[in-house]
Amino acid sequence: MPNLSANMIYGLYTCRLLSSVLNDTEPVAMPEGMSLEGLYVYQKRQDVSNMAYIALKKLGYTDEQLGEFKEDYKLNVLREARFELGGQQIFDAFEKAEIPFLTLKGAILKYYYPNPALRTFTDIDIYVGKEIDRAEQELFKLGYEKTGIDEHNDVGYTKKPSLHIELHKDLFPDDYDFEGYFDEPYQHTELKDGYKYYHVYKTDDFFIHVLCHLFKHFTFGGCGLRQYLDIYVMTQKIKLNMDYIRSELKSFGMDGFLDTTLKLNRFFFDGEKPDDELIEIAEFVFNNSTFGNADNRLVLDYDKGHGEKRTLWGNIKYFMERWGLNYSQMKLKYKVLKYLPFLLPFCWIYRLITALLFRRNVIKASVDDVGKMNSDFSDYVNHIMEISKAKVTKD
Repeated sequence: MPNLSANMIYGLYTCRLLSSVLNDTEPVAMPEGMSLEGLYVYQKRQDVSNMAYIALKKLGYTDEQLGEFKEDYKLNVLREARFELGGQQIFDAFEKAEIPFLTLKGAILKYYYPNPALRTFTDIDIYVGKEIDRAEQELFKLGYEKTGIDEHNDVGYTKKPSLHIELHKDLFPDDYDFEGYFDEPYQHTELKDGYKYYHVYKTDDFFIHVLCHLFKHFTFGGCGLRQYLDIYVMTQKIKLNMDYIRSELKSFGMDGFLDTTLKLNRFFFDGEKPDDELIEIAEFVFNNSTFGNADNRLVLDYDKGHGEKRTLWGNIKYFMERWGLNYSQMKLKYKVLKYLPFLLPFCWIYRLITALLFRRNVIKASVDDVGKMNSDFSDYVNHIMEISKAKVTKD
């Protein structure tokens, strides 16, 4: 692999460090030309610096040398303990109130790691479906305040100093239907021992959910190493029925993305030799932060709404959506439109004039973003989606 980029070099070494922690093997020494400072900046962006701390300690670095790594590790130890206690309080409250619920993502994934504090997460995700109003009242009783809005599939709540909860009305946004596979969440779950309303995923179905969650982020704006690490941990540490998993994923066209993900993980964490396409996908992942980046999101959001044919009309529609000029968006800003919708053109004029007077830099940024949709970068992102099997098609 000649002419590796800096992110590729730091990414590959980070993978070796994380693999040594998960598999309890001796970590590889840091390559020449790499610095702890540069490694920290990269791993912080990937949200794995706390886990790398364990491997770097084994290499003989002192806590003084690993100051920022150590602080991230200590912070997540404290955060995990806080979330463990806070989460259990919520689970017991929902159980007592007879509210069916299902815990998701990091709150479960952390138990597959050698130490739960190695898996970073910033909130507890809980599916409550149609019971969200009752669940919300229980959170209020526990001292939480609403910090999110109800327009999406999840709503955020916070309890000082630093407990964050997301209640989910659906498992995935409407853009990610997966042919209705997750419309009835409890068909893939079982009750936790000793509970009547606390649901947990069956192991293989949880793997399917985690992979689909990775897919959601990958096709929304890209994603970094941490979500691939989750998949790797599950394949390494628990017994999975891959025939069942593959069959279920194939039912909605995701088996190709499964294969790509498993191959990528064997390259990342087991050192298996990659082909040229896998190197391209790996570099895309290494160049991202945990949840991708804004430029990827621009391209993928545009194509989701307008297809890959970038026409003048498509660009105009995209610009209008970015600026919230559609009627459904405008009536939220200008209440008069609910009663007098014919005033929409006049509201457009008012909004554009005020933008020209006070927000010219924002208009320029939006025009520049439309330009990105018609660039080589847009072709590159779509190429990555294609070779990753992230453009789902069914036979």
